Amino acid sequence: MQLLSCRLQRVRLHEDLTLRFGRQLTLIGGPNETGKSTIVEALHKGLFLRSTATGRGVEELRSRLYGGLPEVEICFAAAGQRWTLRKRFAGSGGTCQLSNPAGETLSGAEAEERLAALLGMEGPVEGRRINQLPERWAHLWVRQGESGTNPLGGKPESYDYERLINRLQGNGNSGALQSARDSLVLEQLQQRLAPLFTATGRIKAGSPLAEAINRESAAQQDLEQARQRLLDLEQAMERWRSLGEQLQQLELQQLPALRQELQLQQQQRLQTAELEPLQLQLSSLRSQNQQRADLERSQQQQQLEQQQLQQTLEQQESQLAKQQQQGVALQQHLAEQQKALQQQRSGLDLAQVLLDLDQLQREQAQLEAHQQRFQSLQEQAQQHKEALAQLTPISAEQVRELRRREQSLAQAQARCEAMAASLEVLEADQTVRVGGVPLQVGQRHQLNAESELQVGEGVRLRLSPGGGQALPKAQQELEQCRSSWSALVKSLGVPDSEAAEAIEVQRRGHESELANLRKAAQEIPWSGLADRLAAIALRRQQLQANLSQQSEVLESSSRQHPSGDPRQLERPALEQWQQQLRLQAQQLEQELATGQRQQQQQQALEQQQRDALQSQRNRLQQLSGSLAQLQQRLSQSARNPQDADLEQRLEAQLQQRQQQLQALEQQLNQLRQHRQPWSDGPAGAEILLDQLAQRKDQLLSERGQCEQQCTSLGAANPTAELEAAQARWEEAQQERERLEREGRALLLLQERFHEAQAQLANRYSEPLREAMHPYLELLVGESQQALLEFDPQEGFNKLQLLQQHEAYDFERLSGGMREQMAGALRLAMAEVLLGAYDGSLPLVFDDAFTNTDRDRLPLLKQMLQRGMAQGVQILLLSCHPEDYRGDGFALESEIERKREKNPPANGEGTQQVEIKLSR
Repeated sequence: MQLLSCRLQRVRLHEDLTLRFGRQLTLIGGPNETGKSTIVEALHKGLFLRSTATGRGVEELRSRLYGGLPEVEICFAAAGQRWTLRKRFAGSGGTCQLSNPAGETLSGAEAEERLAALLGMEGPVEGRRINQLPERWAHLWVRQGESGTNPLGGKPESYDYERLINRLQGNGNSGALQSARDSLVLEQLQQRLAPLFTATGRIKAGSPLAEAINRESAAQQDLEQARQRLLDLEQAMERWRSLGEQLQQLELQQLPALRQELQLQQQQRLQTAELEPLQLQLSSLRSQNQQRADLERSQQQQQLEQQQLQQTLEQQESQLAKQQQQGVALQQHLAEQQKALQQQRSGLDLAQVLLDLDQLQREQAQLEAHQQRFQSLQEQAQQHKEALAQLTPISAEQVRELRRREQSLAQAQARCEAMAASLEVLEADQTVRVGGVPLQVGQRHQLNAESELQVGEGVRLRLSPGGGQALPKAQQELEQCRSSWSALVKSLGVPDSEAAEAIEVQRRGHESELANLRKAAQEIPWSGLADRLAAIALRRQQLQANLSQQSEVLESSSRQHPSGDPRQLERPALEQWQQQLRLQAQQLEQELATGQRQQQQQQALEQQQRDALQSQRNRLQQLSGSLAQLQQRLSQSARNPQDADLEQRLEAQLQQRQQQLQALEQQLNQLRQHRQPWSDGPAGAEILLDQLAQRKDQLLSERGQCEQQCTSLGAANPTAELEAAQARWEEAQQERERLEREGRALLLLQERFHEAQAQLANRYSEPLREAMHPYLELLVGESQQALLEFDPQEGFNKLQLLQQHEAYDFERLSGGMREQMAGALRLAMAEVLLGAYDGSLPLVFDDAFTNTDRDRLPLLKQMLQRGMAQGVQILLLSCHPEDYRGDGFALESEIERKREKNPPANGEGTQQVEIKLSR
């Protein structure tokens, strides 16, 4: 299959573009947005998309610049004949025509089916299945931005999988992927495996193997239950023996020891009761002696504190008198500073009034200037509005529309004149009439329709101008254009577009001036000018009245200021005077604030001293009363000499009783140590005795339950039941293992069969890899090779590049290397498929090598030359066509994009062609 030429009409930015393709190479160059990718997309959709398709696929072909529906005409060679395909994409009204020089002409669905058969497809792509369109010839059609993708990464159908396998099989591979005997063996294996395993390799429910597993599981459960029953019997017998030993220990050891401990505890309580009165009496005597000593120490401390407080009180009274004298002097100084500050503030108020009067005068002058400027702008705007009212309302869009209609009228007149016939009488000896009107010698007459020519009286001829039915249509278009132009000229009231443009320019100038005037008016604060002037006048009156009230301050300021009356000063001098007054006032305020802080500190200090004096006087009074009370208590608690003898006797009796208690405590500790192994915690003997009684009852009850359990479990023979369950489980286990061995054997046989299939499938990846090797060798030499695998179910996969004995996946390569390796693979696939397409296939590269280094471009061109030598037709589109000139890329001609009406030659016999697109 070879592309010969194409014609695109109303396809995006192409109104009418005709191209011819070289038999080996077609180089299409041009800047971005000149329609290179549009050519590729139009060719692809023309070949594979149904003409009656709707939706996104067709909308992408529509032109936004030229009216009408997109049409694509493609001439190609296939099946030994030259075919011409014409498609008009118009939704349900789309048309498709396919014809050849032998006279075979097809249209509609029949033409679509025949085209699909010539291209090796089952049928055209429907509009609702537009997602399938990129899969058609994806290995031959490299779109912009997709050159670095893996050609084998999509579905097998996207790279003509069936034909590729057939061609590889025909190039030396004997036998199919799977023979009839292989199919029979595989079918029998599946029949044997189907009752045992599911499609995912799991054991099928209800199969003999599943039942064997269930039987084994049930037998294993029975075995575990038999073991548990035997274990329960042994544990029950051991528990019965242990309970008997616990009862014997409780009756012979624990209960007698607890009764002895209770007797000792009773004796200990009696001794403790006799000891308590002695301790109380001794403690009372000691407490009285301690209280008397504490009273004596307290009396001495308070007497010392009384003397110190008296001395401190005298010193503080002297300091307080001095501070009161300092406070009176500070108060007089603050009053003088306050008076001076008030005078400075009055001067500041006067200065501010004078400054406000000056500011109001300035604002009044500015507002009066704004008022005059605004009135002037209004007068100018009124003049421009009157000038606009005198001009016809014509917009720039109407001028463009008038110019477009004039151009359409001129083009229609030119078409009519080109198709009309001209008649001129050079010499005549008889009267010559056209349509009954006589013509003079040298007179020229133009024929726009069929007319009757009469020569003399006996000769009558009918003359028809060229163009056939196109001339009446052109005349009709001329009349429509003239009527449309006349209607617009009449509505605008101008003779032509030049006059309309002159009026429109004048209107635009006036409108621009009006806009400038509006902008200037917006900059003026014209809103409420009169009100603001009235407010300023009122404010000025108020300030004058305020100034008259400050006559005394004004006189004082006139005396103090060097220049005399402050009202005669200019604004800078007023501001300077105000600044001086403000600085003086700030200084006075700081001094006044400092004095006030000192006064506050002085007052606070005096108050602290008064409080301290009062506190010390109160403390002296308290100490006097406390010393009197202490003296009275000391006189009442005089020491008795008999108390010392009584204290000694009480201490001797107390010591004897404590020794007896220690002996009883030692005996109790010995008894508690003996019961430590069977008694937890510090519980008393009475509590432990009750607990042991409850424990005895519990042990008797548990021993009875153990006897009943032993009798129940020993009714049957647990050992014999265990041996029978063990035998049943071993039998079920052997049956399950037999079925599993059989299933594993069948799975292993199936796995080996699939491995053999895979080894056979590798015979298809090797020829394709060998076909790819010469192209890669031109790029990277012998040191790097391509690796490829084949799977009968998934097709070709795992494309890798072997570099220095290490394989790299295609996705891990650099962007430029992916482009080059994918290009080599596409050339190899096209070369293998040539025999299925009459020895030629078009391979399209749309800006496919943008990431390739310029140093590799010569090697890349050698790779493309090899593909052309093998019979591959290459369409190369690039923004930089100069990169592909030279080095054997000798192009026959250059075709500028000029919207030519006559198509060029069909391209047969042309080796290489360059097409240059321009904006």
